[in-house]
Amino acid sequence: MVLDSSICMQARLSRDLRFDGKFFTAVLTTGIYCRPTCPAGPAKEENVRYYQSAAQAEFNGYQPCKRCKPELSPEQKLPSHLSQALNLITISPQLSVHELALQLQLSERQVQRLFKENLGLNPNEFINQKRQISARNLLLTSSIAIADVAIISGFGSTRSFNEHIKKQYKLTPSQLRKSAKSEKHNHLRLKLKYQGMLNWPLMLDFFRARVIPGVELVTNSYQRTITIDNCHGWIKVSKDDNNVVNDEYLNLDVMVNDYSQLPQIISRVRKMFDLDCNLAVITEHLGQHKEFQQVIVNNQGLRLPGCWDIFEFSIRAILGQQISVKAATTLAGRIAKKYAEKVETESMQRLPAGLELYFPSAQTLINANFTELGITDTRQQTLRTWIEFFNRNQTLFRTSHNTESFEKTLCELKGIGPWTANYMAMRGLSLPDAFPAADLGIIKALTNKAPATTATAKPLTAKQILAMAEQWRPWRSYAAIYLWQTLAPQNNNE
Repeated sequence: MVLDSSICMQARLSRDLRFDGKFFTAVLTTGIYCRPTCPAGPAKEENVRYYQSAAQAEFNGYQPCKRCKPELSPEQKLPSHLSQALNLITISPQLSVHELALQLQLSERQVQRLFKENLGLNPNEFINQKRQISARNLLLTSSIAIADVAIISGFGSTRSFNEHIKKQYKLTPSQLRKSAKSEKHNHLRLKLKYQGMLNWPLMLDFFRARVIPGVELVTNSYQRTITIDNCHGWIKVSKDDNNVVNDEYLNLDVMVNDYSQLPQIISRVRKMFDLDCNLAVITEHLGQHKEFQQVIVNNQGLRLPGCWDIFEFSIRAILGQQISVKAATTLAGRIAKKYAEKVETESMQRLPAGLELYFPSAQTLINANFTELGITDTRQQTLRTWIEFFNRNQTLFRTSHNTESFEKTLCELKGIGPWTANYMAMRGLSLPDAFPAADLGIIKALTNKAPATTATAKPLTAKQILAMAEQWRPWRSYAAIYLWQTLAPQNNNE
């Protein structure tokens, strides 16, 4: 992509919000780079240079503006392979270009071209700048040991880390940390950017109704215990102003025993709160249909709630078959209480009151006895079948991108039907086009909207609803969330 300097100039002088994140402005005389929407007075055009990405601006020696925080700007729409590449780099910042190409199933030459054309840097240059930007944010916002910052950011050694940071920011890591005016904490604080609107109160309400006691806590923030392999600890997700719908970022607090898992934690939280969706595109598409026009207007910023852990969620989804949200929550709490690992006493002193359990893993529950927990015999057998299947097929839940094939695979298991499979795909895997057509809430919402020829409308069948939902592709998961919201606050279906 070649930037048109005349268009960029007009955009920055008018502070046009439509260009936020699409390019960056750098000023020769100050050595600072900004968003095109920066509130600072505009520099003379002869002193301005334009860049395709924050990484490219920093590669050319510019420092981020402290007023507009360009590192938090929304990301531009990128080709699918490049978006996938950036996600892989976020999760595994230590990836080499060769490893990246293998995972993308592309040649290294194709990867080189993708990066150069869209981001202005070759992959090695971009990856290195991303590491430096990540390291800078960690140094300024946390008290994590500098050696750990080097590892988390993806540097191969502390020596290499020190050299790169000093060259880029003209300060050693220790000096850069001392330069921060913000308060440091014994846990990590990060800002997770997103684009468009996010209705935080609605998101919290959704999770609040489904809190697993001892594992999760919802007040004006979302908190929970977390485990990833041998890493365990706590996260808190919050908003500076809970009533602001359009505010660019969420706050993420993290306290874990192994910060090398931080990229994975960030990736999971982003998916859980749907921070990477282009909501404007989704609502524009669904807003063409009468079923969604009013609910979109009334619930701006409503996104697709995901989950922290697919196994934990799958247990919840099976328990939720044909019963209320409240009942499913109670049963999930009983399983957690009986089989969960307790948070160590020392850690509990630092965690909020009420967070004391790590939800049991698939391996922990492989021989679990679900009797005397109030779970029906049929559902107990489904749980046992499912846990055995999950332990054998965990790669399925890391590589599934197609709703239909995922549904077909799961429905071969006794006790797993289309509702459960689609609900797992929708909220467990965050697939955008899953649709639990047999859900009682969806049936009720669409039946209420269907023109009735008699005094009482006859409920639509799942087959009729699936046919109707074809026009909502590829955003049927969002259609489901909006349909459920039309029943609020009386909706009582999972």
